Amino acid sequence: MTDVTGYGERSASPLLPVQRGPKACTNCRRRKIKCDAARPVCNQCRTRPPRSKQPCEYPRPEGYVYESPTQMLDTISALRARIEELEYLGASDPTNVYLNLGGLNLASGRTTPTQMLEPPTNIITTLLDIFLTRFVQSGIFFLDAERFRQAVLIPLPFGHRDRPSPALLSAVYLWGSVLSQGHVPPHSPYTPAAFIACILQNIPQDLASATASHQRLLDTIQAEVLLAFYYLYAASPVPGRAHAAAAASLALGANLHTIRAPSPVMQTSYPPFSLAGPVFPPARNAVEEAQRIHAFWAVVIINNYWVGTEGSPSAVPYSIPVDTPWPGSSQSGSTVTKFLAGNDSHGSSSVALLAKASILLERIIAFSARTTAVGPPDPTALASLDRRLHTFQAALPPLPGVQILVLTHALVDCAILRLHAPHTRASASARTKCLAA
Repeated sequence: MTDVTGYGERSASPLLPVQRGPKACTNCRRRKIKCDAARPVCNQCRTRPPRSKQPCEYPRPEGYVYESPTQMLDTISALRARIEELEYLGASDPTNVYLNLGGLNLASGRTTPTQMLEPPTNIITTLLDIFLTRFVQSGIFFLDAERFRQAVLIPLPFGHRDRPSPALLSAVYLWGSVLSQGHVPPHSPYTPAAFIACILQNIPQDLASATASHQRLLDTIQAEVLLAFYYLYAASPVPGRAHAAAAASLALGANLHTIRAPSPVMQTSYPPFSLAGPVFPPARNAVEEAQRIHAFWAVVIINNYWVGTEGSPSAVPYSIPVDTPWPGSSQSGSTVTKFLAGNDSHGSSSVALLAKASILLERIIAFSARTTAVGPPDPTALASLDRRLHTFQAALPPLPGVQILVLTHALVDCAILRLHAPHTRASASARTKCLAA
């Protein structure tokens, strides 16, 4: 018996239906021959010259609207979010404390409603301590570590307003599971894939509540930064850049780039629309202000990591004024502009040096992209960037040092390579600098 579902035996008839008219591929229509409309290559194009083996092109249906790759990704994201929302609303008992996996059955790959209990306290403590040990001095985690640890371990339900946001908790558990190396029991359901699903499920809900809670907004920015950094670790550029850009949009929309601006009355959000509700009120204490300052620079750093990896433009435009002081510094006003101009007297903390190195790398990649598009580089601009790099590198603490310092030196070396590599054939000096880097 012939199976007509496509998963059983093939049809006994060797003949395929012949397609005529608009269903034929464009090549067969042009040559006025019959086409079987097979995909990806029809029989005529496969057996007759020129036999290019390229996929056939078929006429678009009437009313078809072409979508760019970016629009397709947006459509996919919107559909996924809607599916997750419907599955979340259809949960049988929403009062239970669950990390909702958005209907993803990780074992079978089927989309069935699946939920996972939040890890027990002993596993939470293990994952949290592993995470904090690696991330406190990374430039990526910007919340106060002591306060954060206390809030995570409060014996309250997942999602309670006195605990960190669900997406942020899931991001911390994600990194803890990645770094655990045997600290989590074997065959545990608390896998990186499970935690990623939890983050993606909870970010929209956390963002919806961020307008009513400034801490929720910081938590959401932190979750986006950690997720973007995870995708950098996993070599997944499309979602990584998307989440880095989301973190930048939230930070700039909340005016985190204008902390301690000389003229607070003139502050406006970037883009020229802001989050619903008020932007951050004045910080109540030094810890709150430090978290906001570090949040902005963490967003800058993660976006510049992606610029260095992909060569794409940063989601943080340096055409806007950045007045937020460097981490650990009290001086504010035109922070990035002054640094690029050679005024480097402020901001000597390890995170500040990392942020500066990442900015130099981003600026040099942007300069290289412009010169590639318009022709040979401006010798004056090239020499100016070279001097700025050399001065900054000479002022760095020497190696060996802490891990963040090693990364800072690596970013500077990468910037030197990006600046001089295109000129190694014509310049002995460029070759020498590239070899040294």
